[in-house]
Amino acid sequence: MAVHTRVTEHGVLLRFSGRDKVYACRGGVFLPIDRVLGARTLPRRDAVAASPRVHLPGISVPGVLRAGAYGVGERRQLWMVHAATTLLAIYLRGVPFHRVVVEVEDPEGMSRIINAALPPRGLPPAVRH
Repeated sequence: MAVHTRVTEHGVLLRFSGRDKVYACRGGVFLPIDRVLGARTLPRRDAVAASPRVHLPGISVPGVLRAGAYGVGERRQLWMVHAATTLLAIYLRGVPFHRVVVEVEDPEGMSRIINAALPPRGLPPAVRH
């Protein structure tokens, strides 16, 4: 199952469905746009290599499923990936996660959409009245 995504001016909503809610130990996550540093695609092998090994709570079946929270503190990551070989990685500032790695239908396209939604660097976000 792919992760359902929605990108707005306020943030990125990632929703898990079915058994994925159990595997990831949550129904999804909302990432406020001011916490998002950027998004990119990564080969599964590279994403796993850059991930902490300890899952708290989570599950890992190599090549089949990697879900839940991995690592502690500043390195903590959230994963919801089945067998995809190309993944979407969203990099964040702050807590509780520094990176979220998910399997989506079009990781390259979703990466472009998320990056286009980010405010220009160096400028404060526009104030809406």
